[in-house]
Amino acid sequence: MTQVKRMARGGARQAILDAAGRLYAEQGFLATSIEQIAAAAGVARPTVFTATGGKAAILKEVVDIALSGDDDPVPVRERPWFVEMMDEPDPHRMLALHARNITTMGRRVAAVYSAVEAASTADPDVGALWESLQAQRLAGSRMVAERLAGKTALREGYDADAVADVLWSVGSPMVYRKTVTERGWSPERYERWMADLLRRLFLPDPA
Repeated sequence: MTQVKRMARGGARQAILDAAGRLYAEQGFLATSIEQIAAAAGVARPTVFTATGGKAAILKEVVDIALSGDDDPVPVRERPWFVEMMDEPDPHRMLALHARNITTMGRRVAAVYSAVEAASTADPDVGALWESLQAQRLAGSRMVAERLAGKTALREGYDADAVADVLWSVGSPMVYRKTVTERGWSPERYERWMADLLRRLFLPDPA
């Protein structure tokens, strides 16, 4: 394959992913057809399959890119913004950075995340993706919780397991969607609230 053809294929793939992401967020997974994705991307219907696969494969890739911020094959745990948060020695600052990360991911992924949840009971492939996303979020929350517990005493009633459960719950992109998209909070207000909430929940009061 010539370089020109590779570049053309890469451009088509990105156009397909961008178009699918918009359509899934606006009208949902089930209501979006391959024909609509092709039309919005400006490509032929067969190109959608050859460049990216079927609807569920496209959805997974759209979510992965939204979570990471780009399509580089670098796991979230190795991203600079995640490493910065994990390596921060001050627990108050660590939770502020975690709130920043939650907010940033919420901005990118909340709308398409809702599309995954809404279709998860109707499409087996999307259902498997939804379960995988929940497991990944829980694993990430546990990493953060264990690192936090290793840096400070936690508020009475909390251990690393409880912190992980709460981070998994309140850190959901659905909370961002309900608070920012539906209730009209600014992302900045949401980030401040999240940082304050996590500190009040997990860190003991000053002596």
